[in-house]
Amino acid sequence: MSIMQHRRAIFTILLLLAFLRPNWGAAQTLLRVATPGALTGALPIYLGAKKGVFSKYGLAVEVIATRNEQMNMQALMSDSVQFLTSSSTGLFYLGKQGLDAVGLASWNNSSPYSLASRIKIKELKELKGRKIASSGAGGRADAYIRFMLAQVGLDHRTDALIIPLSGGSAVRLAAVVSGNLDATLISSLQGRQAEKLGLTVIPVPLEYIWGINITRRSFMSKNRGVAKNYLRGLADSVRLMMADRASTLAVMAQVLKIDDADSLEYAYKTMRADSRPDLFPTEEAIVNVLRTMSYEDPAFASIPPYKFFDLSLIQELKGESR
Repeated sequence: MSIMQHRRAIFTILLLLAFLRPNWGAAQTLLRVATPGALTGALPIYLGAKKGVFSKYGLAVEVIATRNEQMNMQALMSDSVQFLTSSSTGLFYLGKQGLDAVGLASWNNSSPYSLASRIKIKELKELKGRKIASSGAGGRADAYIRFMLAQVGLDHRTDALIIPLSGGSAVRLAAVVSGNLDATLISSLQGRQAEKLGLTVIPVPLEYIWGINITRRSFMSKNRGVAKNYLRGLADSVRLMMADRASTLAVMAQVLKIDDADSLEYAYKTMRADSRPDLFPTEEAIVNVLRTMSYEDPAFASIPPYKFFDLSLIQELKGESR
């Protein structure tokens, strides 16, 4: 064997080792899954990867946290990752551009937001005449506020004053605590903190898809069995999250880098109550996301709900479980 052939052989072996890992003596298929930062929508994947859930189906799952949704989508399109989990909007941006992306499942169809208010309100319609802190025009929270108000019969242009604030949700929450503004949207991780600060926290009772699992149509067509096993592992991971509180809280603390036990417990209870092991994205949850996105671009409102989805795999899994 020549030196060149020897080098090629070594390179081939290293390449195989990078993509195959042992599973009780058998090779596993490596899947890389991207998520934009420490997204709670990726929690079941982090949990399943750590607990070896996916290995039951011959998969080694590596979760890669990118800096933002844009990098997430670029990683998928460049084949750097095989799947990504999107907060809510990523799939529709990709699909609208005609890119090679398809949504396979979602484990949560409930709103990722709650409302924190310095005024003791019981219903969202009581926001009429109030000052609401927003992420600014074009931001996801800003669009969501406009949509949320519309669902309770309020016009964002005349019935409430939406105040844009830069600096993130912590800045908006501080503005409400100080009394300068009346309310703002918060995540489940901030719910307990808001209550401790004396604010009233109420859920936003809207179906809203998030934690969408996306791959490329070309990958799915060539690797249908792998994609199906990935969804099997995801469904099992959601069930594990619902059943194993201690392990889930430990993974949350590690991934989200939060050591406040009360905040973690509050967020866990919220996510557990909203979890769907059947992984089925409801039409209303999808439509509500598209309506929210239409505040940025009216064209999103006319997109058929399931246009960028292929639910055949979760339908097959449903048939197998009967």
